[in-house]
Amino acid sequence: MASSYAAAEERVSKRFKLLHVIRPAAGGMKGHLLCLLQHTDRELFDPWVAGPPGEMLSAVENSGFKVLPLPLRGEVDLVYDPWAVLGLARRLRAERFAILHAHGSKAGLVGRLAAQIAGTPVIFFTAHNSIFYTEWPEFKKKAYALVEKGLAQKTHRIITVCEALRRELLAREGLKPEQVVAVHNGIDPGEFQVAEAQESVRRRLGLPTDRPVVGAVARLAPQKGLHYLIEAAALIPSGGRPLFLVVGDGPLEAELEALAEKRAVGRHFLFTGSRNDIPVLLRAFDLLVLPSVTEALPLIILEAMAASLPVVATAVAGVPEAVVHGETGILVPPRDAAALAKSITGLLAAPRRARSFGLAGRKRVCELFTVERMAGRVMDLYREALTAQGLL
Repeated sequence: MASSYAAAEERVSKRFKLLHVIRPAAGGMKGHLLCLLQHTDRELFDPWVAGPPGEMLSAVENSGFKVLPLPLRGEVDLVYDPWAVLGLARRLRAERFAILHAHGSKAGLVGRLAAQIAGTPVIFFTAHNSIFYTEWPEFKKKAYALVEKGLAQKTHRIITVCEALRRELLAREGLKPEQVVAVHNGIDPGEFQVAEAQESVRRRLGLPTDRPVVGAVARLAPQKGLHYLIEAAALIPSGGRPLFLVVGDGPLEAELEALAEKRAVGRHFLFTGSRNDIPVLLRAFDLLVLPSVTEALPLIILEAMAASLPVVATAVAGVPEAVVHGETGILVPPRDAAALAKSITGLLAAPRRARSFGLAGRKRVCELFTVERMAGRVMDLYREALTAQGLL
């Protein structure tokens, strides 16, 4: 009897090695992982991160976590990916990881194959965005769904960052409902409360203090729909146009700047490139706009709400799970420049309503979308999986 008690006590006191696998990432996925790492139960888990050398892995290492360099490219690569799978499988066996947690479809492919080869006891996958891009032909979507369904057979839990994405995976891949769990993205609301007055922030950033500033923080890529924001700006009478501050970089930067000039609104747009002072920039905005054509649950919307900003966004995927239309912001159909223009001008003309939206948004984030809530739910799922495998 004494020996069984000792064995049980040893299992409880053991720290389980946990390896997160991620492709080159910035923005939401990077922020999500860093938050999850910082709120991991370090008494029970020993978290590591595998990914390609670069800014992402450096940020993880600088935060005090162990890293494994992995030659993981953004797109599927039939030459390099098999080597990445085999190399990762060797490290999983050598380091005796108990849990592999892959983030995003590319890491989900390489990481889950490696974990199956290595015999890793518990395998998790988080879908941060829809993998069934609207621009893809239907045959490609079906092929991708087939691959994902095969990988899912050996995945203990699939996490989605919103309920809408969970429903999409269930519908397209025919998975068991209990296998797929929605865990909403979370942030630290305290990071987005800047005490400095808006006018002071704007002066310091070189922004005008005598006109509204509408912010858009996004990767400059097709799915973010920024073309529609430029078209919306062109529909607003020139005398009442705000300054549009577009924060982020990406493949469409030159194209978007050219479109703004073509639509004669170039002087009303300021493209800043990538910035690492988002809380300060949010303090300079009057509202945040996100005109995406496809999304999951973007962190920038939660961050804007935490900064007490009203939000104008498209009603796609998980966005309506965060933004309550008419209460914390305004939701419009995707690809609708006229609706964007109307909502932006309407909110700017109603400062009292905008202020009430911002306050309600902060309250909603503090109640439902904190990093503690997100990480706590993921820790519970880890424990459930370890228990099911007889390891805890």
